[in-house]
Amino acid sequence: MEIKELHIKNFGKFSDRHFFLEEGVNIFYGENEYGKSTIYAFIKAMLFGMERGRGRAALFDEFSKYEPWENPNYYAGVMRFTSGGKTFRLERNFDRYTKRAILLCEDDGEELSVEDGDLEMLLDGLTKKNFESTISVGQLCAKPGAELAEELNNYASNYYETGSGSLDISKAFQKLHEKKKMLDKEKRLFRQKREKKKELLENECLYISRELEKLDKDLEECKIELQKQKQTFHALYVAKEQKKRSPFLLAGGGCMAMGILLFFLGICQILPQGSGLFIGVVALLVFGVVGFAAGTIQKKKRRRDKKDSLQKETTAENLKEQIRKQKWREAHILEEKKEKAVQYQNLLEQIEELKEPDEQEKILEHKGKAVEFAEQKMSEAVEKMSSGFGGVLNRQASHILETITEGKYKDLFVDNDMKMSLLYEGRRIPVERVSVGTVEQIYFALRMAVTDILFEEPFPLIFDEAFAFYDDKRLKTTLKWLREQPRQVIIFTCQRREMDIERTSI
Repeated sequence: MEIKELHIKNFGKFSDRHFFLEEGVNIFYGENEYGKSTIYAFIKAMLFGMERGRGRAALFDEFSKYEPWENPNYYAGVMRFTSGGKTFRLERNFDRYTKRAILLCEDDGEELSVEDGDLEMLLDGLTKKNFESTISVGQLCAKPGAELAEELNNYASNYYETGSGSLDISKAFQKLHEKKKMLDKEKRLFRQKREKKKELLENECLYISRELEKLDKDLEECKIELQKQKQTFHALYVAKEQKKRSPFLLAGGGCMAMGILLFFLGICQILPQGSGLFIGVVALLVFGVVGFAAGTIQKKKRRRDKKDSLQKETTAENLKEQIRKQKWREAHILEEKKEKAVQYQNLLEQIEELKEPDEQEKILEHKGKAVEFAEQKMSEAVEKMSSGFGGVLNRQASHILETITEGKYKDLFVDNDMKMSLLYEGRRIPVERVSVGTVEQIYFALRMAVTDILFEEPFPLIFDEAFAFYDDKRLKTTLKWLREQPRQVIIFTCQRREMDIERTSI
């Protein structure tokens, strides 16, 4: 890829400005506030677009930073570039209301679709993230970070697995991670559902246990009441039998009258003659009165006994009915208690079953373990492949470093975490122990090696004030190496050194 023209229609401080670039080294020189950073930001925005932040973040994002100074509603630009032997024109409107992107092949007039990924295809998988960690180098930003290490490991895994770096192992990891998260969420939902059901069953179980306690209490009261009713009925039965065996009151009255008569006859025998008739008459009167009284009493007694008998018979029948009802109630309570006990036992069994995952949860657990196993095996493969890939990276970075240091440092070692060391005079030295200028050269060599390895497309190399810590000698050797590469080079600088060195070289 080679950038041919930048037409900044309205972006930051620039309005309707054209910048034409050539193959080889292109230098944008100017003091501070010249607009170098704006041009750099424009290139990045044309390649990858630019989104406006939301909320308070929108006040400090790049969209707001480079919003046109004049006529901010017109926010647009054009980039012309070559790729694969063809020339393309990329036009973007960044304004939120007229936002669009048009990609056109100038050679045959074919219009391509940015939305459908045609630009990504031309960029050979270059993303904004790896653009900033590889081909774009800024001041104090030369040091590779975790993102570059991830990109290298990803590339190494793809390359050794498929023979190509075009696939994306990191996306495979991401999909596995998303799958695991989804499975964990489903398991959590099933577990919550199971716990909720278990809680409902436990509450129901508690309610039934209280009902059983109440039934036991009712059964005990029922038995006590039934015992009392049986005792009362038995007492009535005994009283009735005793009544049948008692002597009649009339016989008692007759005996009394007879006794009185005999008493008076005895008296007549001992009294003077003539008095007996009077006494006899009196005795007869007394006898009659007593007999009448006894009859009257007996009659009342029979009426009262009849009434009492009827009342007792009614009471006995009522007691029989009450006893029958109480026995029915007792049987009903026993039956209900039996049903509740069975229901209670069933609930206990269901609660016990809910303590363990069901079949669906077991399936999800099995899938989760399968995903974890896949992640583990893929990680092992990545580590193994990356270690083999490290040799390729070390050799290429070492060759670049040897060239730009004019043979002073020949061997650079980089591990999977981007920790680097040098082999110097038979000793292995951590890069932190060498000078800042040498460290910058090491980081430069590594990024250039990574760029060659990651991308088949020869993208332009962009340096934004990246050589501030280089002395003149280091800068000359580095620019010489860049000049010899089959890549376009774009340098933004506020110093004249780069321009002077390039003129001298020409």
